[in-house]
Amino acid sequence: MKICKKCNQEIDTKKERYTHIEDWNCEKMEGDSWWHLKCFGEAMNRELTQLEKQAKFMLGKAGTIFNNLPKEMLEKKEEYILR
Repeated sequence: MKICKKCNQEIDTKKERYTHIEDWNCEKMEGDSWWHLKCFGEAMNRELTQLEKQAKFMLGKAGTIFNNLPKEMLEKKEEYILR
């Protein structure tokens, strides 16, 4: 019996679309979950939290700053290794 991680309803594998997610850490599986495809889509397309919205804003600002740097700062400089 497969139970959807989001809605906690049984998945009818003969009639419904579903997906299986596995969580691996190197060669050790640490967890897995079953989802109705619709429930999985809803979970992945959720509204961003306030913290996520702030992070997105700051990353956008950082990208703008990086794109406006003078070319001289972006060119690779010579490196010297002292031994």
